Amino acid sequence: MVELARFDKGGLEKVVLDSTLALRAAGIESVIVSVGPLGDLAAAAQAAGLRVAALPASGAERAYGRLLDDVQPAVAVSHFSTLGYRLFARRGIPVVSFIHNVYAFLGEAARRRFLADDRVVHRYIAVSPKAAEYAAARFGIDPARVVTIANGLDVAEYERRAAAARPVARASLGIAADDYVFLNVAAYNLHKGHYLMAAAMRRLLARRRDIRIVCVGNEVHPPHVAGLRAWLAEHGLDRHMLLPGYAARVEDLFAMADAFLLPSFIEGWSIAMNEAMVFGKPMVLTDTGGASEVIEDDDTGILVGNEYGPVTALDAPLLDRLAYETRDFRTAELLAAAMERLADAPGEWAAAGARGRAKLVQRYHLHTVAAHYAAALRAAARS
Repeated sequence: MVELARFDKGGLEKVVLDSTLALRAAGIESVIVSVGPLGDLAAAAQAAGLRVAALPASGAERAYGRLLDDVQPAVAVSHFSTLGYRLFARRGIPVVSFIHNVYAFLGEAARRRFLADDRVVHRYIAVSPKAAEYAAARFGIDPARVVTIANGLDVAEYERRAAAARPVARASLGIAADDYVFLNVAAYNLHKGHYLMAAAMRRLLARRRDIRIVCVGNEVHPPHVAGLRAWLAEHGLDRHMLLPGYAARVEDLFAMADAFLLPSFIEGWSIAMNEAMVFGKPMVLTDTGGASEVIEDDDTGILVGNEYGPVTALDAPLLDRLAYETRDFRTAELLAAAMERLADAPGEWAAAGARGRAKLVQRYHLHTVAAHYAAALRAAARS
């Protein structure tokens, strides 16, 4: 039984879909339960023959209990959703909980709930060493109960998407043919470092005009996005840091772009980072989440230091201050310099993108990752 809060679109939801399909290929059947509404990815799951259930708004727990009694799962898997925990405990169903992020964004009340729920959890799967480290240091989770398994990608799916890509016309975005374009694929959630990108771009514009950033994503909190757009316009950045909104076909944008940019303050293991690798794009990433696992000695891009040092130094007040209040950053010049290095040697860094693709296929192919999932779930079911 696989539980998540909603099954519409997003990186976490895509992980659920892809991993469930891969587990089926490995001999593990699943039922996906969405506490909230269903959407695009739920429809894709159903089209692929997966069983998906949405709980009713009224009587959700009773409906969930009936479903559990019908399915009688050997193990329950939780993706940052805990509605079924009491039901699992009553039925003696072992729980495997995914740690999808560095949970620095949790306030004190949410932290207490996490620790209370921990009594029900048999094992955790953390998507990156930094996510596991944070859970151990800041939440007291015994590292022996945590297995680290990076998010994987279905390479065959992305090869099909790349073959069918229709590159976005640069002129439609006001971008010159010879500009160097960084693509940022992330929700318009300011934890992703949008003001840090803007601060780096201010520095770049003082010395050159041929570098652009295109940020695509859905709006998480529209007032934040409106404020960001206004700030970019006020400082003359809106023609060089573009926010065209949500893009259903990111492959068309990757085909247009030269490189990938993700200067987040916080990550778990970015699916967009995996996408950049499989599409063969060199990357500029801040040192959070899985970035240091995929950029090693500048082999696939450039790793830029973050604003706070060790991941365990981050907490919710600091994260929000960086995301919502700060407009200039200690690392802004480091980020600008890294972007400039790529723009100054496009051929050299295109080769780094090819190395990134090879690394993704070798280490983070979904079928490789799914074998690790299957081993962890089978071990939990036996516990």
